[in-house]
Amino acid sequence: MTSPPQSVSRFDASWKVTGTIALIMVGLALLGVGVSALDAPLARKYWMILIPVYGVLCTVTAWRRSQQAGASGGAHVLRQVLHWLGIGGAVLIDFWIRGAGGDSQQTAGFNALLLLALGCFLAGVHLDWSFGLVGLLLALTFVVAAKAQQYLWLLFIVGIVVIGVLFFAWRSLGREGTRSPPAA
Repeated sequence: MTSPPQSVSRFDASWKVTGTIALIMVGLALLGVGVSALDAPLARKYWMILIPVYGVLCTVTAWRRSQQAGASGGAHVLRQVLHWLGIGGAVLIDFWIRGAGGDSQQTAGFNALLLLALGCFLAGVHLDWSFGLVGLLLALTFVVAAKAQQYLWLLFIVGIVVIGVLFFAWRSLGREGTRSPPAA
């Protein structure tokens, strides 16, 4: 039995790590949906905390990718750091402008969620498609939370489907990497 080429197993390991990070991000987003349904001021803080958490996860992914490619990774890591600093800065400015009013706290929380969704989607465009799925889930969370809170349970179903798709893809790629090539 021959082992798979090193590049295939390296890709497989990289995808599993990225898939795991995306699953963590989806899980944190689903937790945010629950927090949003229970307590708007706490939800605002929660979505704000997720910005640096997601930023670190994407930056680590960019660094790992560059290390696996044999590159220094400085440009990729700097790009992710600036990307997430921009999202965080926009949310901070929004909170500062709105002040501490009760109604504006909820609106600022929604804005934080929308900017977090945009940040994840753009990380999906520039870093890995699975982060784009997280961004789309967050955008759906924003729409449902802002327009129809009674349908928040629907987001849990969508989130579970996203987790299922990512898990299935993760398992499928794991099996393909362990198969030996046909004998010539």
